[in-house]
Amino acid sequence: MADVQFDLSFDGTLVPDADPSAVRRQLGALFKLDDAGVARLFTGKPVFVRHAVDVATAAKFERVFAQAGAVLTIAPCEEARVQSEVAEHGDADPNEASPVRAEASPAPSAPSGLALAPQDGFLEPTGPVKIPDLDTSYLSLVSSPDWSLEDCEPTVAPAPAADLSHLSLAAIDTPDPRDNTD
Repeated sequence: MADVQFDLSFDGTLVPDADPSAVRRQLGALFKLDDAGVARLFTGKPVFVRHAVDVATAAKFERVFAQAGAVLTIAPCEEARVQSEVAEHGDADPNEASPVRAEASPAPSAPSGLALAPQDGFLEPTGPVKIPDLDTSYLSLVSSPDWSLEDCEPTVAPAPAADLSHLSLAAIDTPDPRDNTD
């Protein structure tokens, strides 16, 4: 059931005692909407916020909308609903007209009986991690007890002396003072 996906929609419903102008401002800021975009959210008709999201994303969006003072509608994806109904009614030929496919699908914001748990208690609390008490006193990185960080530096081998025996010095020709080209 890890691959269950949900459609998220909003029809302008606010939580009780929410200030409508504050909710409009917060949703506009969250989704970076201009005034026309915010107005489209509050028409009273369902507006898709996200399509085919996983449970974690749906819970995150629900929490963000609730903090802003709005009620987000979470419904199973239409494809998932059709597949589950086909599975319930038996293996029908997908090309035949079946009652499942012929039905008019409800609006995405129609209550489906499926709801996500509130964030508190949504996940099981994690217990403390038990780290075993291991005795590592016998382990050592160096062989003797009198070491320093200088012992960790790699030893640099001295560069070998260059063999210059095949070289010789030649007399330098002195320039002729008459060849003054300057």
